[in-house]
Amino acid sequence: MKAARELNGWTQLKAARLIGYVNSSKLNRIELASDTNSFPIWLPPKAAEVYQVSCDFLLGLTDAWECNHTAALQSQIAQAIQQSQLGQDNAIRQLYNLVSCIESAVSINLQKNTEFKDLVVRFRCINPGFDTELKLGAKLLRMADEASREAVKVSRQLAEYRDSIKPQF
Repeated sequence: MKAARELNGWTQLKAARLIGYVNSSKLNRIELASDTNSFPIWLPPKAAEVYQVSCDFLLGLTDAWECNHTAALQSQIAQAIQQSQLGQDNAIRQLYNLVSCIESAVSINLQKNTEFKDLVVRFRCINPGFDTELKLGAKLLRMADEASREAVKVSRQLAEYRDSIKPQF
């Protein structure tokens, strides 16, 4: 009842008089739900007519205040779609943030792989017997190179994916 009165921008006294009360004390008790024993049966339809809202809205059965059933349904559908869209937007933002975190970790991994590969190449240059005397030396160099290439590949894929889901803030 209070929400309906406020939708019209009326004071409690004005609303009470339009409904049929002499003063606002009875309407105040009804709005506060402090006098539930003497709620007149004629009040909801009369208040709905005065406030130009549905009885369902006055009784708290719906958030749609429109009197027209079709308009009320359209309003509820629009509200559900909007909430669904907000949920999707939040999910996309969370996914975007997660991909950004993963992308940052892959970037750090790529940097460390590159440093490791450079270190193995430098070690190879300093130690002339690397290829012939060090067991698994060539394999170590090959694995460092493959790890760097894979990290570059994953980094590119993540960047493309992040760009494809980038939310419109």
